[in-house]
Amino acid sequence: MIEEGRCLDCLDKLTEKEMTVNLKTKLQQISDVAWLVSQGDKKIGILNRDVQDHFTFISGQTIEIFADDKEVTKHFGNITLFEDQITEPLTAPDSFYICGYLVDYISPIPVDSSDPNYIEELPLYLKTSNSNVYYAAGWYCINFEKGWKRSHGPKYSTLVSYGYSGPFKTEIECRQELKRLNKQRRLKDEG
Repeated sequence: MIEEGRCLDCLDKLTEKEMTVNLKTKLQQISDVAWLVSQGDKKIGILNRDVQDHFTFISGQTIEIFADDKEVTKHFGNITLFEDQITEPLTAPDSFYICGYLVDYISPIPVDSSDPNYIEELPLYLKTSNSNVYYAAGWYCINFEKGWKRSHGPKYSTLVSYGYSGPFKTEIECRQELKRLNKQRRLKDEG
């Protein structure tokens, strides 16, 4: 059982340690010769390398020039500066499209023509590389037993099981077709 005083001391030390790690300078490559320089959560400037392997650090207040990478690591106090770079992309895409059809999934894997399940008329994708569940990008009208319903990014197996109309690039196009299909179905059921 941890004593109350010792627990507070551990938290204080942990917080100091975390603060030291968080303030460590890191690089995030933005091109072959440029890096975004961060300290903790703050972006503090840009580091550029010229053709002669000299470095220039540009912050909001200063411009500093370094003869080589050793001077850069010494200046920022991080000997693993160039080895321990941030690998996450600077920006995440807001939207992903396959053949012009919107996908509501962060990082879909489009099915290409070399895949045995490729269908030229349908923009199919997988959610993970080891999955065998295919999804269809875009909007669809699906012919369920009680009537046509709209769906965005349905499973391919659902489209095949119930029948479908689509794909549509916008929800409005899909709604217009849905209205037409349900009207056609009502007229058929009445006649």
